[in-house]
Amino acid sequence: MEKAYGWEVEMMYGAVFGDRYSREDYGAIMNYARVIPPAVKEVYVDIDGGDSAIDLTEAVGGVAYEDAKIEFKFTLFSADMAERMENDLHGRRMEIVLEREPDYFYEGRLSCTKVEQDGRLYEACFTARVHPYKYERRESVREEKVSGAEKEVLLQNDRMPAMPRIQVEGNVQLVYGGVRYRMGPGTYQMPEVTLQEGLNRIRLSGSGRVRFSYRKGRLA
Repeated sequence: MEKAYGWEVEMMYGAVFGDRYSREDYGAIMNYARVIPPAVKEVYVDIDGGDSAIDLTEAVGGVAYEDAKIEFKFTLFSADMAERMENDLHGRRMEIVLEREPDYFYEGRLSCTKVEQDGRLYEACFTARVHPYKYERRESVREEKVSGAEKEVLLQNDRMPAMPRIQVEGNVQLVYGGVRYRMGPGTYQMPEVTLQEGLNRIRLSGSGRVRFSYRKGRLA
């Protein structure tokens, strides 16, 4: 289902493409920005002579998704600005921020699908093929002091699995998913320590400081 917004709402907002702002840099009015959610990468195996099929969509550890899309339409007031917008954005991969969602950004490649004159105005349409998740602009950070007794740390995560950067001062032991890891001073990022949706329980012991930093993401 599309997340569509009407003219009376969208004309209050704009979009930022990399370091370009639709209103300030091009004087453009954003008629709409329609986010089309990512399709699920479904895997089914038919059973000869039997009913239904075997669903293997999550057989490798979770649901995977195709890319999402964002369809944009802008109204501009001069041919020069319409051409400049096409020249600046077409074919480029960049971060995209929708003003109606100021805490998130999308990442993907833009394509200009149409620039045409409509009376004294100009219309420019773009499609962005973006990652299936939109990312929080601010990283989540948690710091913990470890001294002797084991302590439990709860890290909250959104829908997108996140592999945190773990910065260690001192010598600590970390337990996640029933597995114990010994860590000296340094920065670590391990697939075995990937945060899932919801609360993630981590146990720490030893002596030192541990800093977790990661970026949350939710479905586009």
